[in-house]
Amino acid sequence: MPKKTFVLAGLFWLLAPTAVAQKEAGDKTINCRAMEVFVAQRLGATAVIFHQRDKADGPRLGDLLLTHSGEEVAFETRDGQRHRATVARMKSCFGRGLLICAVGEAKLAEKDDFVLHFPEKK
Repeated sequence: MPKKTFVLAGLFWLLAPTAVAQKEAGDKTINCRAMEVFVAQRLGATAVIFHQRDKADGPRLGDLLLTHSGEEVAFETRDGQRHRATVARMKSCFGRGLLICAVGEAKLAEKDDFVLHFPEKK
């Protein structure tokens, strides 16, 4: 086997587990869009009503919200920063979620896109 082929094959096997892990992690992430943002300065809380960014992700978001409602999640804003929040499924609005975070945690506005990272189930 030529040296270059051996090196490339070795790199493939080194990178393959990472690609698998990223795909598995991708199953717990979803692109979302803020619909409404409410800030309660005196209480120190921000509430964000959101839905999936891409229509095809609607059923998956619904399943993730059902499974993880009330849990802590991470969301990644456009600047690449991760922030903490609690997520809730809105029973009265099909396919909608609610993020609750500290006022200073992140600046989200209506129509802002973000990536929601759900925790792994134990």
